[in-house]
Amino acid sequence: MPAGGCALERLSAYKMVLSYGVLAMYKLQILTKAAAELSKYMPEKAAEDTSSILRSPMPGAVVAVAVKPGDMVSEGQEICVIEAMKMQNSMIAAKTGKVKAVHCKAGDTVGEGDLLVELE
Repeated sequence: MPAGGCALERLSAYKMVLSYGVLAMYKLQILTKAAAELSKYMPEKAAEDTSSILRSPMPGAVVAVAVKPGDMVSEGQEICVIEAMKMQNSMIAAKTGKVKAVHCKAGDTVGEGDLLVELE
């Protein structure tokens, strides 16, 4: 996009992002008149901050846990490894912090959404 130019990025059938150079970005949503009226009574919920917790994104087996309570971790650091469908998946820290609790150990079977590690 040239400096000062506009760009329209389609996110879905009814949601788009309009960018004007590097100065502004607007999120657009196209609604029918009835949907626009009803949306006044249905405010969007703010997303929960989950950066202090690490949950399993899939069912699998914990192969290794690289941290213990009290350890300091950096954003992007490997916390543990989960094996699912014969593939090993590194679970990484979303932010820098101190490990508050570890809820799994090597050899454990975990389900999707199970709590693995908490950061302070």
